[in-house]
Amino acid sequence: MNPMQIIYPATILMLLTFFLYFKNYLDNKKAFKSNILKSDYFRAYQGESPEYIEVLRQTLKNQFELPILFYFIVSITFNSNNITILDLIFGWLFVISRYIHCYIRLTSNYIPYRAFFFKIGLILLIFWWIYFFIKCFNY
Repeated sequence: MNPMQIIYPATILMLLTFFLYFKNYLDNKKAFKSNILKSDYFRAYQGESPEYIEVLRQTLKNQFELPILFYFIVSITFNSNNITILDLIFGWLFVISRYIHCYIRLTSNYIPYRAFFFKIGLILLIFWWIYFFIKCFNY
């Protein structure tokens, strides 16, 4: 199987992160121009801010928590040159779970649904790592 195929889900997840940076920039700019946010807020991101700004900041921060394990397994799987269809399934399902998690957080922010999709992503990663180690020992 072509090793580049494992890069595609990582690229799509990276695009989500760039989108969140861009949205964060636009929302902060809008809030600052309308005097909802003061310039002091940006020194340490502390103080009064609307909930939608904090939710977006947390959503962006989330892209550097669990997805780090995703990017790492993508990197070592790519470098192992031993990619299977199961690797691709794990990768794409994880990315889908992150997009849904992000969508829920930025819209309804209904915690039971959000937590469910977080758990799905976490379980997928755990099983992918287990599968990766099994492949390593059997290779």
